[in-house]
Amino acid sequence: MDEPKIIDSLRSLHDLSKAINSTLDIGEVVDMVLENTSRLMKAEKVLILCLERDKNILNVHDAYGFAKGEMEIEQFQNIGSFDHCLLHKGKVIRLEEILPPGDYKEYLKTMPFLAEMVFAPMEIKGEAVGLLGVSNKKHEFSQTELEIFCSLASQAAVAMENANLYRRLKDTFLHTAEALAEAVNSRDPYTGGHVRRVVNYSLSLAHALGLPAEEKANLQLAAILHDIGKIGIDDAILRKSGALSDEEESLMRKHPEIGARILSFIKEMQGVIPGVRHHHEKFDGGGYPEGLRGEDIPLYARIIAIADTFDALTTDRPYRKAIDKKNALEKLYKDEGAHFDPFLLKLFSKCMKVKP
Repeated sequence: MDEPKIIDSLRSLHDLSKAINSTLDIGEVVDMVLENTSRLMKAEKVLILCLERDKNILNVHDAYGFAKGEMEIEQFQNIGSFDHCLLHKGKVIRLEEILPPGDYKEYLKTMPFLAEMVFAPMEIKGEAVGLLGVSNKKHEFSQTELEIFCSLASQAAVAMENANLYRRLKDTFLHTAEALAEAVNSRDPYTGGHVRRVVNYSLSLAHALGLPAEEKANLQLAAILHDIGKIGIDDAILRKSGALSDEEESLMRKHPEIGARILSFIKEMQGVIPGVRHHHEKFDGGGYPEGLRGEDIPLYARIIAIADTFDALTTDRPYRKAIDKKNALEKLYKDEGAHFDPFLLKLFSKCMKVKP
């Protein structure tokens, strides 16, 4: 490999390193690893295998450049150790080195391309966590390219681990928020699971609208926490089975503002607050707390208003029985343009696959 090619490869590796560490979305990280490994190594096929060390299994995490059905298995079992390869940068592995001979021969019968693939160990803190594999019939890799390939595999491992850690942390936070919201709602005579159903309905609408990932994340949190302000409402009001008095209704109407005030102490929740504060606004301006009208009502709030009401109608309450989805949608349509955004309501009907 001549000097200009080495410089170009190092520059590409540096650019790739910045790219795969610029996002914490595991899907985006994996796509970048696959596509850029293919480009950098001039490889027709790229394969990411993740190690289950306690079971000696390599699972197929993702693949690039394979025809449909060409990669026939989801895992390789009875894997031998390849930790020794971590000590020698540029040392690549072939599957025949770490698979039982009989197993390897069986795999080649249906997947002959495996014989052409070389793998670099993916490592984190000196421990092997998987393999990054490439295949190319038309290009013989130089030693320098293989060393770059091994560095790329290590970069990929760290980026994927960071993304996975972030995802687990985010999931833990969402589950904690959901548990808190359900605890608050347990003081109200809702059927269990109200929060999760409202979240699911809201995200169905968000998906149909094509909202970007960041907006979906904010909507999800707003849907989880939309009734968090009920923590400041007296139990006697929340648990009352009959109609509320005018004074009790006035107090109940404060819960969106209470929820918004609670969330205002958390800087990261600023994008979530509008959905919490305004989910009881009405499209014709007759709602609360500010009497906003039409598209002046934040999008998250208009979505949650539909999801929240739909769930209320389709679950049992102490003062009435649930109705089916078709009848619930018919009730929502009676308030089309008054309470609910007409466009979102039609889209919601399609999401529910029910015609009113």
